[in-house]
Amino acid sequence: MNEENRIALLIDAENISAQYADYIIDEVSNYGTCSYKRIYGSWNRIVKTKWESEINKNSLKPMMLINNTRGKNATDSALIIDAMDILYTGNVDGFCIVSSDSDYTSLARRLMEAGKMVIGMGESDKATEALENAYDKFVYIDVLAKQAEEERLAEEKAAAAKAAKEKEKASQSKSSSRSTASASASGAAGSASGSGRKSDGNLPSKKTLENRIKQIIMENDDKSKPTDLGQIGNELNKTFRNFDVRYYSRKGGKQYKYLKEFVSDIRGLQLDDTTENRIYVSIKKKSLDRL
Repeated sequence: MNEENRIALLIDAENISAQYADYIIDEVSNYGTCSYKRIYGSWNRIVKTKWESEINKNSLKPMMLINNTRGKNATDSALIIDAMDILYTGNVDGFCIVSSDSDYTSLARRLMEAGKMVIGMGESDKATEALENAYDKFVYIDVLAKQAEEERLAEEKAAAAKAAKEKEKASQSKSSSRSTASASASGAAGSASGSGRKSDGNLPSKKTLENRIKQIIMENDDKSKPTDLGQIGNELNKTFRNFDVRYYSRKGGKQYKYLKEFVSDIRGLQLDDTTENRIYVSIKKKSLDRL
């Protein structure tokens, strides 16, 4: 993404947990630089809660509110009004709205109508399909956080297994007795790498994505046009607003980081690098005959 893009980050503290704060900041940096970093919520949802420390750490501007009517959430209204004020200043290229609340569906559509890039972030089990489709891109922040935690635990177990193996080697040099410590350590590491994660929320299945990719390639073939990997990514994002290759994993359980890795694992597809540093994707002839 263009680092020159100026993004207005608006967080609904009434709807999103503070445990995702670091992941939110990291993810929005992929789309540009934050010109606005605001968080909205009632006093009791921000002060003396986990959000208070995250506000200081990440330089968020708290917009604390009072609900004047029982049962009514002032956060929604304040965030929407601020978003429109920021829109009319013309000082940003895009918005990132962090909430799984469907009340922001109309706001997202309005911002897109104004020609702004609009990114949504929320939790996979709360966001509706209608909300996700109102954005240019919708990110499941809980899925990314879960994957990061799984990778951290796997790294810790791998490090523990390595330390145990080195300790065993040291003990073997002093004693001729055999030890089963190495086998136990490697078994622990194996169980960590084998843990998988099923798709969450409204995510398309890997098979659905594979079929769509092949369809894109065949449509280009009909027009005698090569299919660029970047075009595949753009078309997938247009079709599935919540698509992100990082949500999917290989057979061994390790998550993909790049679209190239995902596409290269699809049977029947061929990737070709060019001298212009572009990657073109085609269907292998044998696979094409079977379609």
